[in-house]
Amino acid sequence: MSDSPLPFASIQNDLLRLDYLTTTGPRIIGLYAKGVEGNVLAETPHVHWPTPHGEFYLRGGHRLWVSPEDERFICPEEELQVIEDSGRLVLRSPVDAAGLEKEISIQLDQNCVHLSHRVTWHGNDPVELASWGITQLRLGGMVILPLTPMDGLLPDRNLVLWPYTKLNDERLELHDDMILLRGTGLEHACKIGNLNSAGWGACALGDVLFTKRFHTDEMATHADLGCNVEAYVKDLCIELENLSPLKKLKKGDSVTHQETWQVTPGNFPATLETARMISRQYQKHQGVFNG
Repeated sequence: MSDSPLPFASIQNDLLRLDYLTTTGPRIIGLYAKGVEGNVLAETPHVHWPTPHGEFYLRGGHRLWVSPEDERFICPEEELQVIEDSGRLVLRSPVDAAGLEKEISIQLDQNCVHLSHRVTWHGNDPVELASWGITQLRLGGMVILPLTPMDGLLPDRNLVLWPYTKLNDERLELHDDMILLRGTGLEHACKIGNLNSAGWGACALGDVLFTKRFHTDEMATHADLGCNVEAYVKDLCIELENLSPLKKLKKGDSVTHQETWQVTPGNFPATLETARMISRQYQKHQGVFNG
């Protein structure tokens, strides 16, 4: 990411290159795949806003957040410890002004990126939080969130909306088997979430398919009216987000979640037909896309 104002470094293999900031974060700012032009992630180096603890800079890419979202937990990202150990990269922040220590562990595996997120609480009073991985992707694609309806008389799916979400938003499509959110940049935002039991969500970006795979626990308590996945779009990026169950933390306790990114070059237009093809592949190959 040559136009980044902050120092960064890279890890790579024959198929992927991943760029990360080295002095602040933890933050992944670049994802490049063989055969794919440009950065798969969104770049927002100049976006910032005030918080109770100082100015926060969005930077773009992938960040580690906490849920429920609360401005008290949004702090400027200052300093970073970078640890390399046997092919694994660890990005660890110091304890911030809110009492949170954040860590992302990264490992490349062919066209996959294995991520482990950890948030450790250092405040004196107990708190209930979830770890929340937010991946900002470039505009122009389409997020795919699968739905897995069951038989019977009891409710089996949830759809969660945010105050600014319009049900008639042209970017939002609701189908019996999936939710689609298109990455068209507009001034107003649209966000939707649900409790995903399939264990994956994806974004078709034309020349590449970006997929997140994650563990699901439908019996656990989740934030945001029961969401473990969420998708968001406005004018700069489209986001694919994954949340852990809520956990009550005492001082020194941590909450974690893991996700695996799969990056598949190919022809993936933002259409319903593409989305259903991807869903069939995941069902056939038990949660792994084999394009």
